Amino acid sequence: MSIDKGGMRLADQNEQIQYEKRINHLKEALRRSRDLRERALSQKELLEQQREKLYQKAAEYGVKPEELEGKIAALKEEMDRLLEEAGKMIPWDLLEKERSR
Repeated sequence: MSIDKGGMRLADQNEQIQYEKRINHLKEALRRSRDLRERALSQKELLEQQREKLYQKAAEYGVKPEELEGKIAALKEEMDRLLEEAGKMIPWDLLEKERSR
């Protein structure tokens, strides 16, 4: 059995060092977990504020939040229809002849 100057066995010192390492590791993990939680709470608050702004904007246009998806789909359909209609008005054949000159 080996004893150091302080009267503590080397095995006990090694065990104490291992415990200190584990405790420090746990402290660091706890600190990082708290940081993650704080960031998540901040992000949640920001997202909730953005959602509220979007809901207010939708209300300005007379659309309820639960109607947004349907309204967006209807607007996309209307845009597609208008683009197709505009495309039919362009004299593509004349433009092709002009380009090939």
